[in-house]
Amino acid sequence: MKKMILLILSLFLVFGIVGYNIIKPEKQSVSNGVLNSDVEGVFVEIEGIYTYSDKTTLAVKWINNTEFPLTYGEMYSIERLENGEWKDCSLRDNIFILLGYLLQPNETINKEYLITDRFDISKPGTYRFCANCSVDMPIPKECFVWAEFTIK
Repeated sequence: MKKMILLILSLFLVFGIVGYNIIKPEKQSVSNGVLNSDVEGVFVEIEGIYTYSDKTTLAVKWINNTEFPLTYGEMYSIERLENGEWKDCSLRDNIFILLGYLLQPNETINKEYLITDRFDISKPGTYRFCANCSVDMPIPKECFVWAEFTIK
């Protein structure tokens, strides 16, 4: 009976390790460049690119250093710098779910955006993540943010 339990536990351990290595994402580091925003204190920063077994995501840190709530969503674009001009990297027309997320004053949050089958960032170069958000000031203000990053 003890041998049977040890055998079963060993199988769970082996399959658990194999399963973890299949699911565990591979992180590609990126170099951050210019961060820009229409509203002082609101920024995005690129944390890295994660490749899972069946998808690739871009990890973005949303930073709200204002005293007002910030609303951001799923909609974004990625552009590549080519000959001094920003070119859209979309592989096709993208459809986004219109969700809104609330980021409280002086709060930071990490968000992963799916880029699989949406954007081509396979070439080395300078890219930028672009998104719109809204800052709930006394007079609400639409905000455009972007963060440049380099893939080597």
